[in-house]
Amino acid sequence: MHPVERVLRTFEGKETDRVPAFCAMVEGRTYNEVLGKPLVSQERLLVNPVATFALDRWGPLLTKLVFQHEVTRSMEKRIKAQVELGFDAVWAILDETFIVTDHRTMVRFTGSRYNLQPDGYGNMTYMYREPCFKTREDFLEWPYWPDADDVAHSAYRFFSAMMKKYGHRACLFGQASAYGIQESLLWAVGFERLPLWIRRERDLVKRFIEINEELCLKTNMALLDAGVKVVIQTDDFAFKSGPIMNPRLIDELFGPSYRRIIKAVHDRNGKYVLHSCGDNTLLFDTFISWGVDGLHAYETTSNVDIFKEKELHGDKVTIIGGVGVDYLLTDRSRDEEVVREVRRLIARLGPSGRFIISPVHSLSTIPAHKLRVMVDAVRTYGRYPLSPALEEDAA
Repeated sequence: MHPVERVLRTFEGKETDRVPAFCAMVEGRTYNEVLGKPLVSQERLLVNPVATFALDRWGPLLTKLVFQHEVTRSMEKRIKAQVELGFDAVWAILDETFIVTDHRTMVRFTGSRYNLQPDGYGNMTYMYREPCFKTREDFLEWPYWPDADDVAHSAYRFFSAMMKKYGHRACLFGQASAYGIQESLLWAVGFERLPLWIRRERDLVKRFIEINEELCLKTNMALLDAGVKVVIQTDDFAFKSGPIMNPRLIDELFGPSYRRIIKAVHDRNGKYVLHSCGDNTLLFDTFISWGVDGLHAYETTSNVDIFKEKELHGDKVTIIGGVGVDYLLTDRSRDEEVVREVRRLIARLGPSGRFIISPVHSLSTIPAHKLRVMVDAVRTYGRYPLSPALEEDAA
C-alpha cells in the first residue's frame, strides 16, 4: 500500500495493511546525520565578526536577501531527511515568519521576539525571549504585520516544488508560515499579560485573532492548491499539567476561527491535524467538536494518558504520537528499548485502527539512528492483522 493511501485510509477509519508512522519533523543535527554535514556549518556562517557586523547593521534587509534562503533550504532538508528515513508521513513546514533585527535577535511578524543562537551541533536555532506587545500602542504601531496573500503565494511555490520532489514517496503534512492563533497571541502579549488583554483589550485580541485566521485560511488553501492532502497546525493549548486557560474560554475565543479554518480544509477534501503539547485531556472534546481529523502529540512527559484517550476518542479522531523524546529517542537509550516501546504502543493502540505512531516532538538531541530503529520496528510489528505475539505487550 502506498504511504499516502495508508495514511488517508487511517484518518478515515478504513482498513490498512499496517500502522503508519509519522515523523514530527527533524532538527539540524538529525538531517545532517541523514543527508551529510555541509562544508560550512550554519554556526560558522552566522557566528563570526563579519556576520555579526552585517546583521547588526542590515539585519532586516539581509533577512530576505540571505537569511531566509538558508532557512528555506533547511526546511527542505528536514523534509528530505524524514522521507529518506522511511516515514509514511512527514511534517513539511515552510517558516517565513522571522525578521532578523541584529545578530542575536529575531522577531516573528505576529509580535514576538527570539534569541538566535547555536543548537550545540553546529546549527542555528531560536528560543523565545519576550513579547513585543506590552501596550496598545505596541500593537497599533507594529511594523511587521504580514500580507496574507504574499505569504500564501510563497507557500504555494514552495509546496508545489516539495510535492513534485517528495509527494510520491510520503504523505506530506503541510504547514506554511502561520502558527497557532492562540499560541501566537500568547507569545505576542506574554503569559502574565494574556488574562489582562483578554479582559481589558478585547478589541485588540479580536483583531489579532482575525489577522491570524486570515493567515491560516489563505496559507492552508495554498497548500491544498499545491497538492497537499493533510494540513497540520501547531497550537499549544496546554501545560504539562492541564489547559493554559479555561476550556470554555478557549472555545469562545478560538473555536469560531478553527471551525471555519477546518471546514474550509474539509470543503477541499483535505484532512486537518492539530498539534498541541501538554496535557489536553480536558480539551480533546473541544478539539473534536471543531472537526479535527487527527490529534498530535499526547506528550509522554505530561499527565495525558494516550491509552485512555484511545478508549474515549479512538472512534472519533486519529491519535498520532506515543513515542517519547525525553529518553527513548536519545543517545542514552538502547535500541531494544525503542523496539519494545513501539511494540507496546502498536499492541495497545493499533487494534481498530485510527492510530499513527509518531515521536511526540522534534528536538536537536534526536539521533537519526533511533528514528531508523523506530521505523524498522513499525514495519516489523505494525502489520495488520497484528501478530498474536504482541498480546503480551498489551497486557
